[in-house]
Amino acid sequence: MSDTVSNTEDHRPRVAAQRRERTRRRLIESALVAFSRHGIGVTVIPEVIASAGVSQGSFYNYFRTNAELLEAVGDALNLDMFSSIENAIGAIGDPLARMSTGIRSYLHLVRSIPVVAQFLAGAGVALVDKKSPVFDHFPADLKAAVKSGRISEANVEVAMELVAGAGLMAVHRIAKSKTPRDYPERITRAILRSLAVPEQEAVALTSTALPKTAIEPESLLEKAKDWQSLQTPSR
Repeated sequence: MSDTVSNTEDHRPRVAAQRRERTRRRLIESALVAFSRHGIGVTVIPEVIASAGVSQGSFYNYFRTNAELLEAVGDALNLDMFSSIENAIGAIGDPLARMSTGIRSYLHLVRSIPVVAQFLAGAGVALVDKKSPVFDHFPADLKAAVKSGRISEANVEVAMELVAGAGLMAVHRIAKSKTPRDYPERITRAILRSLAVPEQEAVALTSTALPKTAIEPESLLEKAKDWQSLQTPSR
């Protein structure tokens, strides 16, 4: 009898923690959609509470401000995107090929999920300032490319600003207008050329087939895709 009671007591904190995590995740999913609709300068808390189906008191057990909610969405989205892209490009040995493939994969992923594009375009510099993990690995690749003489910009920080700045503008354009299928390749090629990569090599680096970017079933990206499909009228 005592063993049964003990097992039940041990089980309750774990179940409660799982329930809290599910609620927190639901709030983040609802916030992604709300921020995508209204932008990051608008208070979305009432909409998130209604969409997630929680009470106001319950919401404030997880997030105190709109800014905290935005940060949580950015962190979760960045982590999911980084994981998907890193799994796809991790085996590429050449640093310049890995970087250019990462940029292309990122932009194609953004392009494939409009709600994500809208959120990233609205968040903009706020996410780059937080040093998105999608870009965390690029400095090492840039340093290796500089050392080998394949790019001329010896200041890696400046090179990263070129990459991040062009990436931000590309995401904004993807979110706000219709872009051609090869738009990520065009942007990546322009980034490489701005780093003094010869045109022929830049073309070659952006002409290879992209590795498959897998999205985890329970990731924020997958939830965004599901929500997007519900908003798209069937033909």
